[in-house]
Amino acid sequence: MNKTMYELNWHSVNEVFSECSVTKITVIRESVLPGCTGISITAIDSDGRTFQGPADNYYETESAAWKAAKELLAGSIADHEKQLAEIQTQLFAQREYMTTLAIREDEEH
Repeated sequence: MNKTMYELNWHSVNEVFSECSVTKITVIRESVLPGCTGISITAIDSDGRTFQGPADNYYETESAAWKAAKELLAGSIADHEKQLAEIQTQLFAQREYMTTLAIREDEEH
């Protein structure tokens, strides 16, 4: 078997997302391995390295990989925006409380 599929790669600089890339892989095996329940692949990446992984982590077309990147990135952005809103709420509450501590300290003197 020699089937072309595409791999989605996430890149970061100093642990901060920088970009995605899509690379072609050559699948040399696609089946359920003994003792496993899901389909996996053995493939060769663009650098000639052989690897194994779950088949659903790879894409039939380059376009499908880029579409997945867009969807995954949109989900990640939404998650981070939610986390940021929660952090801002906590920060506001803590700053408000901090002002009451300063007032209490002034009252003691």
